[in-house]
Amino acid sequence: MLNQLSVFGLCITVLLGAGCAGSQGPEVLSIPSGQYSRAFDAALEVARSHGMQPILLDRRTGVIETDSVIAGTVLEPWYQDNASLSQGIENTLAQYRMSARFEFIPGALLADKDTVSSPDLLGLGTPPMDLTDGSQPLELRVHVYREQRHTVGQRRHTWSRRLNSTAAQKPHDEQWEETNTTFWTPESRDESAERRLLAEVARDMKLAAQSYTATADTANLTQ
Repeated sequence: MLNQLSVFGLCITVLLGAGCAGSQGPEVLSIPSGQYSRAFDAALEVARSHGMQPILLDRRTGVIETDSVIAGTVLEPWYQDNASLSQGIENTLAQYRMSARFEFIPGALLADKDTVSSPDLLGLGTPPMDLTDGSQPLELRVHVYREQRHTVGQRRHTWSRRLNSTAAQKPHDEQWEETNTTFWTPESRDESAERRLLAEVARDMKLAAQSYTATADTANLTQ
């Protein structure tokens, strides 16, 4: 009996750990000159491989925005989207979804030498960008956003989820009030997922000359 419990516990541990993808990867990925088209296509394929379908593609300004995808739970270890077991448990107890925004910018944009006081972060003093010429090195950044699903009028039972109930919601004025009973609220950025996506882009582009060291707080990209 004890051996059976040990085997069962080992199987559960392996099953839960199989869905954890970690947080190894850079915060910023350097794209060499002439590689912008490959990097854009690689970022697009990486997003699609995670189920995030693009809803905005702008090669001229270097922006990719994706639709949201439901985050995997501990009951779905085949989804490699969780950084840790705790995040998987969080996705199981409440429903989350995630979307991504890829941004390509020139490497010297954040260090505008024509501005003495501070860099031109809003781009008000710079002409419109056209990255399709591929004549300059770029930097790729990713922002992954997490949203939590809420149900209006949901009443959770303290002992069993099967006893949960939802109060009926009827609008006072059907012409102006929404009748939807569910909505999503932004929760946070998933920095671990951002690093993983950049690492996959670097792998697909075979950027072997670059190496990165990821820590709990920062990830430094070096040549």
